[in-house]
This record gives sequence, structure tokens and C-alpha cells, in this order.
Amino acid sequence: MRVNVRILVPLLAQVLGHSELQLEFAGQTVSDLVEHLVAQHGHKARQALLDETGKLDAVIQVLLNGREWVTHDQLDTLLRDGDDVVLMLMVAGG
Repeated sequence: MRVNVRILVPLLAQVLGHSELQLEFAGQTVSDLVEHLVAQHGHKARQALLDETGKLDAVIQVLLNGREWVTHDQLDTLLRDGDDVVLMLMVAGG
């Protein structure tokens, strides 16, 4: 499967060397995509994406195709060939 990934997590973009990439991987879900990034880019990608328990860090948000927020309890959401996935830091303020 091929997906377009946009990285708005500065540390992860630095580790990957890009803030946007087309990625081919054998998985099917958002979780598989995260696991692929960690497997391909090692310890620093793990630090940028995962918490100490190995789950997607709570400060990382996932936007699918510019309109669907994938919550942390929905990481089994299926991806389709050509999907656009944005990984970003949660922004809060007030």
C-alpha cells in the first residue's frame, strides 16, 4: 500500500529527514503505519512517536485525508492506497 504522510512533529521530521513522504508499506491500519515508521527509523523515531508503554504518544494527533481525526482508540482504522495521513503535535492554548 502507498500512502502520503505529512509530518508536523519536528523531532520526527528531523529523524526522517523529510516532513512529507510517499510511503509504501505492507500494513493496513494507522497503527501499522506507526509501527512501520518505528521499524524503519529506529530508536529516535520510537522516541518521537511512542510513549514509555510503546503506544502512540498522547500528544501525537492523526488526521486522515484532511477531514477525519483518528483517535488513539481508533488506530485500527483501515488505510486505503493513496490516503493522506498527517501526524502532528496536539496544540492547546487559551
